[in-house]
Amino acid sequence: MKIRGFETSMMGRDIDFIPPAMSRLCCLNEISHALAGVMAVEKAHNITVPNEGQYLREIARLGEIVEVDAIKLKEFKNTDELADIGSKIKSVLGKKAKYLTVGGVLENISDKRKEKLINLAKEGLNLVDKDFVKLVDERKAKIPLPDVELIEAYNFDVNKVEINGLPKTSLYDGKVVYSGSLARMYKEGLINSKNLWDVLSARMIEIEICLNKIIELLNKLKLTQPYMEPIIKDGKAVGEVVIEGGEGIVYHKVELLGREILDYTILTSENFNKAVLDSVDNDEAKRIIQLCERCYYL
Repeated sequence: MKIRGFETSMMGRDIDFIPPAMSRLCCLNEISHALAGVMAVEKAHNITVPNEGQYLREIARLGEIVEVDAIKLKEFKNTDELADIGSKIKSVLGKKAKYLTVGGVLENISDKRKEKLINLAKEGLNLVDKDFVKLVDERKAKIPLPDVELIEAYNFDVNKVEINGLPKTSLYDGKVVYSGSLARMYKEGLINSKNLWDVLSARMIEIEICLNKIIELLNKLKLTQPYMEPIIKDGKAVGEVVIEGGEGIVYHKVELLGREILDYTILTSENFNKAVLDSVDNDEAKRIIQLCERCYYL
């Protein structure tokens, strides 16, 4: 599955072009797209990343998820402050992930900044509305919505992806599947239903989970070098990575000749979630899905 018009601009480019290019694909998945691209290169060349670099990357990815979940809940609850907190936390990698590179992260954060981010995450925890889930359950009892098939990065197999012949619509293993917060929280056992209403509950629950994980990682973070000079091998190499981004699954595959990009393939959750949107005729269901279609590519 190629990104029309995009793969041409990548061909022949150096791997350093990946973070700035990928971070501009989607304003909601800017960290996860850039991270998946860099990790695909690292997998292709078997490159090791220091622990500190991995912590910073994960903090930024979790911050992105907090921001996206909060943005998606805005139509149902005022979550502007939570979205802002997520945005500030993901900035550990800089604007448009400018500190992200093959081999780790170019800059660590100071003790002062680390403390500010910990306090910011704690502030976010105070904003989590635990009664929101009860309200969603009450609404679910009054307005029936369909259950959905779920898919997440942990058991994703790109070979099961099918294009059904319709523009901008994908199937997985012959099914219409949903990817994102509900799939993640269902896997964690924090949501026991696959109903579309539970997408809303999953987002609020996930915000709390991510903020706690961010605090834990910040406390583990030390001011050591988060970058290791990568060894790029000669010859052809292929790397593919699938991670959970703010919107859901982000899959990247890169084919390389040393540092040169020969081919690039991307698949995102939007490929799947658009199929869910097309499959429902209930206005409430469409409102809950709230797709960012301008971030959708084929």
